Amino acid sequence: MNRIFQIDPTLEVPIYQQLVDKIRSGVRMGTLMPGQQLPTVQEMAQSLCIARGTIKRAYDELEHLGVLEKIQGRGTFICYQPSNSSSRKEQAMAAIDNLLDSLEDMGFSSTEINIFLTLKQRERTEDRSVVKVAVVECNPENVAKLTEQLRSVQGIELHPHLLELVQAYPYKLDEDMDLVITTATHASYLESILADRQKLVRVALRLSVDTLAAVMHIRAGDRVGILGSSSRFCDLVLRTCRGYAPGADFQKPRLFGVETDMERFLSDKDVVLVPADSERYCDGTAVRKLQEFAKQHILIRCAYEMDEGSFLYLEEKLRTLREEKTK
Repeated sequence: MNRIFQIDPTLEVPIYQQLVDKIRSGVRMGTLMPGQQLPTVQEMAQSLCIARGTIKRAYDELEHLGVLEKIQGRGTFICYQPSNSSSRKEQAMAAIDNLLDSLEDMGFSSTEINIFLTLKQRERTEDRSVVKVAVVECNPENVAKLTEQLRSVQGIELHPHLLELVQAYPYKLDEDMDLVITTATHASYLESILADRQKLVRVALRLSVDTLAAVMHIRAGDRVGILGSSSRFCDLVLRTCRGYAPGADFQKPRLFGVETDMERFLSDKDVVLVPADSERYCDGTAVRKLQEFAKQHILIRCAYEMDEGSFLYLEEKLRTLREEKTK
């Protein structure tokens, strides 16, 4: 069975929806071709070890979306219906007639209707100049910081995404985004799911100047603790900061949450590293304990940001896209 149909039962996304998304993504990427026959409900259920009713629900949804076609006695096929230009024109004219009738029934004159249509058309033209940008990373700390860094760029609409959600809904990036920003670590995977690889921009991350300056002042022998919202961020901080603080005693990172006894965790530490915006990841009690710790010890807020070269390249890419969208 082709791996395109594989689902992950550990995700919070319903299994039938995962299958719908996988097949839609396959159609968009060309790995599933028009006219290609899909396994029967029973075959798919046996292959994936899930209930037949779940497969049927996914197939029914895809048929409703126009992705699949069920042919009695033959099976289920990927379908493709080319648009009929004359039919689309007739539908458009009918829609305009209905709109004009509704506005006239509301008492608006032809002049007023003309003004409204002109204003709305101008508004939509301006909206089209906005570049939709997805920021994709494997941990929420870096997603939040990259998004914050990009807010200074004019004319873009930011859409932060955790990598695991992109894996569950891969077609979303192709359908909705003009540009997809990620790090080299995840670039290969995103290239594999994007129909248009030109949308992908790789950026390099580095510790912010403030973070780096603080880390370099950690002394040999200091007991250093790391707290974060995700293990991936904590591991990244550990690998990076060890190189800038040789001789320091880095302890096993811990995550914010009920499983971490903050008072006990902080009791034997000289230095603690936390995300720059740690308040969003822990409760009020943890925030207060960190504030108390900082009065007598060292609390370093860690942030990763795009390096200067990546940021300049990205700004140029965005400028070009905005110009293309306004032509």
